[in-house]
This record gives sequence, C-alpha cells and structure tokens, in this order.
Amino acid sequence: MTHRIPQDLARAIDLTEVRKDLTYSDVERACFEARSHGVASLVVPSALVRRAAVCLSSSDIAVACYIGYPFGTQAANVKAREASVALEHGAREIALIPHYGTIRAARWSNVKAELKTVRRAAKAAMFGVVVEVAYLSDEQLSRFASVAADAGYALIANTAGFRTVSTQPDSQAAATEETVARLARAGGGRILPKAVGGITTRSDVARLIEAGAARVGVDAAPGLLRRWAEEKR
Repeated sequence: MTHRIPQDLARAIDLTEVRKDLTYSDVERACFEARSHGVASLVVPSALVRRAAVCLSSSDIAVACYIGYPFGTQAANVKAREASVALEHGAREIALIPHYGTIRAARWSNVKAELKTVRRAAKAAMFGVVVEVAYLSDEQLSRFASVAADAGYALIANTAGFRTVSTQPDSQAAATEETVARLARAGGGRILPKAVGGITTRSDVARLIEAGAARVGVDAAPGLLRRWAEEKR
C-alpha cells in the first residue's frame, strides 16, 4: 500500500472488529488493514482470536480481545476462563468489561474480586478495563480507576461502544476531550485513558491523543484507514 496513516496516530489505534455477524474473511481483511498501517492492535471477539493471531503472527500488531462483551454480566470465573482461552489462542491484550451493576451499587469488594479473578487468569498479557463513564459520578469513576490500577490494569476505556439501553440510540457513548480528561484525572497517572466511540475521522484520533488518550478505539470499517491515509495533513 502506498499510503499509510502517520505512525504517531497508527501506534495509538486499536482497530476494532467485534460485530456479531463477523466472519473469518472479515477478520482477514481487518488483519490486512491493520498490517498495512501498523496500528497498535486489532480487537476481535474471543471466538476469532486464533484466526487473527495466525494472520498477524509475523507482525508486531497485538491481537486484543474484549472479555464479557458487551454488557459484562457474566460471572467472574466465566470471564476468567474466556480470558485464559483467548490468551491460549494468541491474544496479547485483554479488555475486561466488568459487572457494571456492582460499580453503580458501590459494591467495591465485588468489583475488586472480579478484577483480580480475571487478572490472575493471565499474568503476562496487557490488561485494560472498560467502564461506561457517562453514567458514573467523578467519585465512582475515581474509586473504580483506583481499584483497577491496584489490580494491575494498564488502560481504562470510557465505553464498550454499545448502547447501554438497547432501545435508546443516544445511550451509545462517544469519546470527547472532556471524557479523556475525566479518565486521566480519575487514573492519576496509574492507569491510562483509552478513548472509544464515535471516532470517525483522522482529526478525531489526533484530538483525542492530544487530550491525553494513550489508545483510541476505531471501528474497522473497510477502507477507513486507507481513506484517512489519503487525506492531506
């Protein structure tokens, strides 16, 4: 490919392909796009980690996997097993979606137990955690970020990119500079922000990185990165 997006942007991008109708050929296409531009990772469902790992085996692009997608309501030991299998199949990064209700209810002992249970399942991988920031107070977010950092999580994302309420389109969160700033304040440098949701342009990625995002989740729409690469700076 002649055109590549700038590497300072590419190495912050987690190309994400987690649609429920995802096929092997979709994953192979996403792997080609990820390779062509040198992104940080390709995020796929756990069932397709092995295929992505084969396609990316000779590259430095990490295969990443959401655990507990999309709602996080599975039992902690089920999530731990999913994480363990994903890593056996070649995942190098894991993003846990915790049980959101325990956070809202301030059942912090349960939150700690879940994060530790899943983290122990695979000590070598880079772990992130996902929380629906728009529905948490600053106090709740700070407490959760502290618990996640204590448990060894490196990244905290603002949303799973899924409607919190299935019948309400406006409950599908989008990343903003203020969202990234909230994550950064909550993390205090111990756990780094990841921006997810509503990121459709190259300038969106640049703005969110400038705001402090360590990673930016981008939907793996066919040809999207190629179109960004062809844009003038």
